[in-house]
Amino acid sequence: MRFFILSLLPLWFCSAEVIVPQMNESKEATAERLQWFRDAKFGLFIHWGPAAISGEEISWGMMDRIEAGAKHQKVPREEYMNLYKEFNPTKFDADGLLSLAKDAGMEYIVFVTKHHDGFSLWNTEEKHFPANSDYPQNYSIADTDYGKDICKEVQEATNKYGLKLGWYYSTRDWTHPDYLQGDNEAYNSYYENQVEELLTDYGKVDIMWFDHCFGEWSQYSIPRLYEKMYTHNPQLLVNNRAVRGIKDVPKEFDPLARGDYDTPENRMGAFQYGRPWESCMILSPAPDHGGWSYRTGSETRSLTETLRLLSSCVAGDGNMLLNLAPLPDGSLKPEERAVLEGIAPWIKTYGEAIYETRGGPWINGDWGGSTHKGEIVYLHLFDEGTIELNRLPQSVLKVETMEGVAVPFTQGEHTVSIQVPQEAMNEHVSIVKLTLDAAVDGPLFSPALAKSEANVIPGTLDFTPEQATLTEGLELEEGAIKGWADPQNTISWDLGLASPGRYKVELTTSCTEPGSIIVVNFSAKSAKGVNGPVPVTGKYENFQTYSLGEVYFPNAESMKLRLKAGHPHAWKRVDVKGVRLTPSN
Repeated sequence: MRFFILSLLPLWFCSAEVIVPQMNESKEATAERLQWFRDAKFGLFIHWGPAAISGEEISWGMMDRIEAGAKHQKVPREEYMNLYKEFNPTKFDADGLLSLAKDAGMEYIVFVTKHHDGFSLWNTEEKHFPANSDYPQNYSIADTDYGKDICKEVQEATNKYGLKLGWYYSTRDWTHPDYLQGDNEAYNSYYENQVEELLTDYGKVDIMWFDHCFGEWSQYSIPRLYEKMYTHNPQLLVNNRAVRGIKDVPKEFDPLARGDYDTPENRMGAFQYGRPWESCMILSPAPDHGGWSYRTGSETRSLTETLRLLSSCVAGDGNMLLNLAPLPDGSLKPEERAVLEGIAPWIKTYGEAIYETRGGPWINGDWGGSTHKGEIVYLHLFDEGTIELNRLPQSVLKVETMEGVAVPFTQGEHTVSIQVPQEAMNEHVSIVKLTLDAAVDGPLFSPALAKSEANVIPGTLDFTPEQATLTEGLELEEGAIKGWADPQNTISWDLGLASPGRYKVELTTSCTEPGSIIVVNFSAKSAKGVNGPVPVTGKYENFQTYSLGEVYFPNAESMKLRLKAGHPHAWKRVDVKGVRLTPSN
């Protein structure tokens, strides 16, 4: 009888024999599965393929694509589709590239196996086009003059240098003839089989890094995909994009939509202690904010900026996945190579403050940040060697450089001041080690800098809970707006501007579960709003201040500032303590 009942269930039903951890794993087991990722901190991202020949954005550079807007469209579709005929990257050296990554302190790699354009960088057996098509059936690296399996080369070098292996795979496919046609089952079979190839043909894979979907939930068999993946690797990590973009996701499958960790893109993630995250950052951004794959006109970040991004990610309790974009022939831009070579000596000196640490206890900011392990706190300083911080619950016993040279400090009832000698400062990021009288037991969610309110920029606008207009169901309690669990609720304030200007938008919120996206918008049509994820703070009493970006007001006028829920189906309770607009021009 049991088998008869199972036979009536959908084909994607997760059987009892396969455990999909996002659906039924204990918190302790999840923490153990993710421990290596939390400890690793620094990874390498590689976007590459025939698109590099065009010098335009990978996939997005194609004209007449079926999804997304006009931005980036530069290459006629037929020309883009045939770039594979010219792709012969004879200078690609996976061993040399991964050796460089290892020396730079990277602990894992995520390699783009297939982007939205549908071209596969491994010898897939799946048929992308029918036999009578104008393009090769497999549409893969095997159809090029190069011919060699690039993913195999990457996997072998990854193993050689002891790095964890991740495959980026785009569920979107803007050239597959069956993509989102009808019930989408033909395409589901294609892409799920490709994912299985990647998980079975290259040894142990540690991460599947997806990059958005499109269409309706009914067109996908997402639970079946997860079951197939975890059949092959029970310890696999999956990012939060395997379901992102699909409409009408049933609430019961929210855990699959959330995945194992968050992925803020080309921006610094907010401090988030309650859930793992990883900022994927372009090393050589283009003026139009692209640059994932090789772009003519892109400008490589300086070594200082790159190290400060890494430090900020780690101090924010996250990871950084740094993207390199090889040239069409497979070699690296000299500027990108120089940055990785420059990271190596810094990591050798300061790696202790990076790996196997947690972010905090001080919340990071423009000044720098902190990491900790046990009773040791590592202070990451960007520009100033003298800094006054609000005191921790623990007492500081000593402060020293990473070489063990004593650093002067004073400790009062409410503050601790540290004075790093100029000769001990690093030109990129300086790190000093604090020894406490007891282990750190979590972040200090109050402001990091002492007298921070005394440094408020003139013209700053604060919007407090007491001034807000609340929709029914929200409560004002202990100086905060509490109980925002219904995504239909909104919070608004009157905003009067005396002059045009640009402002940084900061929120102070608390949240115990991931998934909530908050939107800040304005009633004036001339002002474009901002949005972003609400960081998990562990407890509702832990309020955290973070930036959502900048807004520009072209006119002096009166309007409403409004908070509302983005992605209502994924909304979890959020408590709000205020909004601040700080002049940035």
